[in-house]
Amino acid sequence: MNRRNTMHRYATVVAIAAVVVVSLAITVLVIKNRNKVRKAADNDTSASQVTTQITTQEETTAQSEEDTQETEVETTPIEIVQDYVVEGFFENEISTEDQEALELPPRQLTSEFIPYDGVKRNISYYGDSMVAGAGCAGEAYANGMDITGWTSPRTIQYFTHINTYNMGVSGENSYQIAFRAGGIGVYIDRDITISESQTALARLIDDNGDVFTSSDYSGYGWDTNPDAGTMYINGYLCDVENADDDMVSIKLTKGYAAYSGSAEPKQTAKNIAFLTEKETEGKEGDTSEVPTETQTEPSTEVPTETQTETPTEMPSEIPTIGNVDIPEGTRAVTKAANDRSAKDILILEIGSNGGWGDNYQQLILQYDSIILNAGCKYYIIVGDTDDPGTSADIHQGEYNEDGSYVGIGDTAWEAALREAYGDHFFNTRTYMIQHGLDDCGLKTTTQDLDDYLRGNISKQLRYDWTHFNAYGYYSKGKGIYQKGVELGYWS
Repeated sequence: MNRRNTMHRYATVVAIAAVVVVSLAITVLVIKNRNKVRKAADNDTSASQVTTQITTQEETTAQSEEDTQETEVETTPIEIVQDYVVEGFFENEISTEDQEALELPPRQLTSEFIPYDGVKRNISYYGDSMVAGAGCAGEAYANGMDITGWTSPRTIQYFTHINTYNMGVSGENSYQIAFRAGGIGVYIDRDITISESQTALARLIDDNGDVFTSSDYSGYGWDTNPDAGTMYINGYLCDVENADDDMVSIKLTKGYAAYSGSAEPKQTAKNIAFLTEKETEGKEGDTSEVPTETQTEPSTEVPTETQTETPTEMPSEIPTIGNVDIPEGTRAVTKAANDRSAKDILILEIGSNGGWGDNYQQLILQYDSIILNAGCKYYIIVGDTDDPGTSADIHQGEYNEDGSYVGIGDTAWEAALREAYGDHFFNTRTYMIQHGLDDCGLKTTTQDLDDYLRGNISKQLRYDWTHFNAYGYYSKGKGIYQKGVELGYWS
């Protein structure tokens, strides 16, 4: 009995011990498994964090590099270039080779230079917005002198101390300017009878036989017509205004009509001297051509010159005059052409806005016609101010035939003007490249040198892609002044 009880107790203890051992084993296994799962989860989280960190770092680096590049582009400084570097550049690096000149047309005018006769004359400067001064209003100081609002005519007057007429009209083409300056003949198409109170209607016919109209029959353009009247017809000063159907109204100018200026009477299409048929063949006669020039800003210049001459003085006693008969074919001459072109030193800058039918020979003949009809011996022809490559002119490319940049060599058109007019020609572009910044006391930059290589004028002298600012107009005027000194027109 006792032995059986003892054996039973022993068996019970063993069984309990076995259960405890199994429970412990199971617990250990569960704990180990949990640790493995937790470790795996931790590893996944770490990997994810590492991956995220790497990606973020790469993106940040890429963005940083991108930002740096953008910052570099935006903040790359334009450096001032030392004077000795600029001198070396012009001596060794920039092209001075002239392109082959375009063929000249058959002409009456030659490039002969006639020494100045010493007679005191005014200056008349005909052109478009580059003469009127579009873009000149910005504040500017040249070597400490306030040149805000200065145009090239204003600058020329400053240096020469000679009364200089600004005959610039924004947007006008070469044909319209040539008309104002007296180079294009226009004639009445019928017999008319007029007086100071009686008006007649007629059409004006140009040298090509086309109907001609203008917004400015006086020809003075930007400058102020100093007296009454707009055109001389048969020696009489007349008021001419646009009417319907491309006609003009004509009447004698009150108080001046009987007082002829210098216009010779009876100038008709039959006896007036103008270009021959051969020379005018293919000439552009359509004055309705849309100008290519953008009219960005009118000149704000206030005239400072003092009128030293009254072109058409009103007589002390007003003469009495009745009706005047004027025959068909009589030439009508702008007041500016009669009062100014025939008497003054002429500065001519035309062609930027077309009007010559993309025919350079025609443009040269328009220059010639102004000079010949005015009987002018003393003149300056001003070259194009557009940069090669941006000019509408296909002959003003920035590359030579060998692929090199044009630099400060003459383009084909500039070479043609030099051949046609000799010492009378002023190459605006090359002068401005070499002297423009110095004239104004401005410093040359690395950007300027890059522009010069391509034959381009410094952007420091420009208002926009074609017009100058006051610095540019000042430098151009100073260069023209120096050309006049060279020709002996002034000292």
